[in-house]
Amino acid sequence: MPKPFRDLLVLALIMTTSCLNVTEDDTTTTSTETFSSAMKSSTLDTTTTTTRTMTTTIATVASTSSTTVIAQDDSVSKNHSNVSSPSSPDVAVWECPNITKPGVECSCDFPHTLRCTGDRTALQAISEHLKCSRPDTISLLDLTVTGISVLPARFLEDVALHGLVVSTGELKRVHENAFTALARPLQALGLPNNLLDSVPTAALSHLVGLDRLDLSHNKLKTLEADSFTGLLSLTYLDLCDNLLSQLSPQVFLALPELRSLRMRGNRLSVSALSALRGLIRLEELDLSNNLLLGPMGPNLLPQMPRLHFLTVSENGLINVQQGALMGLRNLTYLSLSHNQIDVLEDHSFKYLSTLTRLNLANNRIVAVSSASLAHLEKLTTLDLTHNFLRSLTADLVVPLTSLQDLRLDDNDITMVANDVPTSKLRLKRLSLADNPLNCDCTLLEFANWLTNSSLLEEDKSSAVCATPPALENGILTQVPPGSLLCGEPTPPMTRVPLAGAQLTLKKFDYDESTGINLLWHVEQCVEQYTCDSLIVYETIGDSEIQTESSPLHCDSRMMRDPCTLPITIPASLHLQLGHKYRYCVVLLVPTVYDDVSLGLGCSDVIVLQKTQRQEQQYVREADLHPAVSTQPPDSSYSRITRIHVNVSDKGYLHVDVVLSRLKETSSCQLSVVVFNAVSTVHRERFNCSSAFVTDVEVSLPGYYRVCASLDELTDVVVAAGDLVDDRERFRCVEVIEQGYRRQNAEALIVIAVIAATGIVLITLAILGRSLARRLRHPRIQAQCFLPAQEFEITHKAHYIKLLATTKV
Repeated sequence: MPKPFRDLLVLALIMTTSCLNVTEDDTTTTSTETFSSAMKSSTLDTTTTTTRTMTTTIATVASTSSTTVIAQDDSVSKNHSNVSSPSSPDVAVWECPNITKPGVECSCDFPHTLRCTGDRTALQAISEHLKCSRPDTISLLDLTVTGISVLPARFLEDVALHGLVVSTGELKRVHENAFTALARPLQALGLPNNLLDSVPTAALSHLVGLDRLDLSHNKLKTLEADSFTGLLSLTYLDLCDNLLSQLSPQVFLALPELRSLRMRGNRLSVSALSALRGLIRLEELDLSNNLLLGPMGPNLLPQMPRLHFLTVSENGLINVQQGALMGLRNLTYLSLSHNQIDVLEDHSFKYLSTLTRLNLANNRIVAVSSASLAHLEKLTTLDLTHNFLRSLTADLVVPLTSLQDLRLDDNDITMVANDVPTSKLRLKRLSLADNPLNCDCTLLEFANWLTNSSLLEEDKSSAVCATPPALENGILTQVPPGSLLCGEPTPPMTRVPLAGAQLTLKKFDYDESTGINLLWHVEQCVEQYTCDSLIVYETIGDSEIQTESSPLHCDSRMMRDPCTLPITIPASLHLQLGHKYRYCVVLLVPTVYDDVSLGLGCSDVIVLQKTQRQEQQYVREADLHPAVSTQPPDSSYSRITRIHVNVSDKGYLHVDVVLSRLKETSSCQLSVVVFNAVSTVHRERFNCSSAFVTDVEVSLPGYYRVCASLDELTDVVVAAGDLVDDRERFRCVEVIEQGYRRQNAEALIVIAVIAATGIVLITLAILGRSLARRLRHPRIQAQCFLPAQEFEITHKAHYIKLLATTKV
């Protein structure tokens, strides 16, 4: 049996025994106070709400039954009271019954509550023991027995109980006289976790005063019109986790006093909800985890003027229409979580002005307009977690003048709109966890409010920056206001540690003809890294604006000195003299699990001025930005005259490079790199000489590319396909062996033949199908003229769905 139902029965019985020594007027007062307390302290959680509502009902019934006991025999109540009183020495102390029969195990976790487990023989043993016990020793009996498929007649003969729970896992039928021999009519009956495929109507009809009934976790498929005949006093009914798909329109008319109805986890469709008509006293309804599909409109549920709690979560509702649930004007709690709602129409909650708690979690909501939340002036708690909201706007909070708890975890919120009236917010709880906040100057006012608010620290810490990279994973309330910059953000430092590596600008040169030369020092450069991008910011007043962002290409494994990173910014970018700029370089540093981390190094703000120097240095393009200028002086370098490559039938490439030396330099080096179709297969580096010859072992047949390069200042590393215009210092030759060409040609011929055959077969199939249709359906000569279909044009609001999202 579900634990909430059992615990509520226990609570009812405890309250029953605690009321045995009070007068009728005091009992009524206690019950009323319990009802008020439960209503005031109920929370958003559906289970908790259900439990407290049930507790109220049980408390009321228990109090009434206690009063009856007192009226019948005051002396019996005093002699058998559950609670010992210091002022009444004659009052007996309650003791748990000691049942020692074989196959039975019993215990008492609450006074007057007996829980027993055992086999089919346990029923008789328990019945005999309780029959001989003092009256009112046990009020609730909870049985979990095995080996019973039919609950027998005259079950627990002459035993007086207020509540009974029987769970076997095998029970398929209840005898019609099962409860006729009880010494007292039951007030609460639970038959959960069994195999009942229909309501035991005949057996229940003898329980005229039954107040609570639990038939959850059975195999009920339909409810007939007479399923609950005779249960005129029933206030609580649990039908959760059955197979219900059909409800007779008259089934609930036999339950005029029903207050709480739970039908979670069934197969109910929208059409079955018409059976709820007539439940004018219903206060709580749970329809979660059913098959309710389509929009939530005004007529989804019939009128239930006293309904306070409604749960329709875990269904297939797609939107909330204007004036939805107009027949539930006293609703205070509504849960629509775990649906497929993407649109809240304007004035969706027009007739729900009493609503205080609204749960819209786990839907597809992208935006919320102010008109959609209009009329919810009493709403105190709103849950929009796990949706796709893009921003926190005034439309979301301004109409909700009583809002105290706002939950926005796991959305796509990147910003807080400037029109959000932070000074008027009266929130006691606000959660923004798992949102990609962009921490720039637009968040200054919100960050200030958040820091100085009375929210819990865990709520303040839930706002975490995702961008810019310098503030990633930073808690918004701990970010200095001066770091919240507009434009593309940049860190105010020259060195930024990243994955064990640091970048420091060591040298800056500027020439109007060649551009800007930057020389960076990479600390801990033994770690592998690659270049990602170069970003230039211009400082204007107190803000910085991005003026350039271009990709960079370098690989530390292919650099002679990975600790030194030269970069050239060409003059074609047209940076202006006298202006202030900051230069940033982004590196990619591999980490474990094939992931990468970003490395970011930025210079100080530098005024662009021409640099006076004796000698201009140059950096090869293979290590730099694609737009880098690399023009060396014409008269001071060696040159590549020609490259000859011959193919040997033994699997060798014979490479011959001829150089022309114009100036003797000790630092001249020649690099030869051989690429196949996908990767590098050979690399050599030698001091320059008038001629260079080498043999490279390769696999034949195949395609190869041989590149030779000269450099007297830095390494030249060129990836396959990245060519430099300076053909006197960098040259490549392609080699395609004839066998490789023949293989490719043969493969193309085979593919062409297969494709042609497929086309022919498809054409024949289409022609055959067309011919078969003509033979089967001869053409009808007469023509049928049908009137043109008329379409009704209705004027409704149109809604735009934003589908793009950063969430995976």
